[in-house]
Amino acid sequence: MVPVPVRRVLYLLILPLCAYLALVALVWSQQDLLVFPGAGRGVRPLQGPDLREFALATADGTGFRAVERVPERPVALVLAFVGNGEDLASAAWHVHEFAGHGAAAVGVEYPGYGGSNGRPSVAALLACAEAAADYAGKRAAELGVPLLVSGASLGSFCAVHVAAMGRCARLLLRAPPTALADAAGVRFWWLPVRLLLRHRFDNLAKAPQVRCPVLVVHGDRDEVVPLALGKRLCAAFGGSAELLVVPGAGHNDLSLAGDGLVGKRVAAFVRGG
Repeated sequence: MVPVPVRRVLYLLILPLCAYLALVALVWSQQDLLVFPGAGRGVRPLQGPDLREFALATADGTGFRAVERVPERPVALVLAFVGNGEDLASAAWHVHEFAGHGAAAVGVEYPGYGGSNGRPSVAALLACAEAAADYAGKRAAELGVPLLVSGASLGSFCAVHVAAMGRCARLLLRAPPTALADAAGVRFWWLPVRLLLRHRFDNLAKAPQVRCPVLVVHGDRDEVVPLALGKRLCAAFGGSAELLVVPGAGHNDLSLAGDGLVGKRVAAFVRGG
């Protein structure tokens, strides 16, 4: 028979362990809500002038929504991929941001988000990126301008995927992680993230295949995707890559608009400078 003091020690060890394992199981089962928090929230209205909403489809026929704005005499066309909590209304905001720099822009909504069909996953988002690149490439050719691809946070995985295929003239990234597992490991350091994660987004593996010029914009107070990850990714690209560190900026307040230091550099990059 186990002595009472020994049993107490076992309880003190086993109970926290059971609680931790239960928490691990809960996170594993609910990780889609953590990785794709903007999915399933319904449809929000688009705001802003001169927007055209339209539908695209992946190679397997999954329909997703896109939005476009084309100013007079655009200097480029930007294909913009948004973050994991953003929908088509957010994509419209990105489109206006680039229009402010004189570019035509196309923003997309991921499968399972807003009014788009399907469910979000690595395969679904990358298929969405390829279909969007097909459309944006043709649209840029019609307008006679170069195609740039932009990605914010989770959207950087779509953007890098397209750039690694050699389908754009320049690549612009905002707060990009090296891999989803790296960013999740920072936030959930107390969990075995690499064992639990089903959605294996990875920019670092594809970065050497990106030969076009790259501009990485990253805040030095980003607690979601630390600056160290952006620096590491920037160093891994196969072509020329520039890191623009924004003092005081976090993950969700990193704007590319305006006529300040960041806005001027982005505007020059959009124009090929």
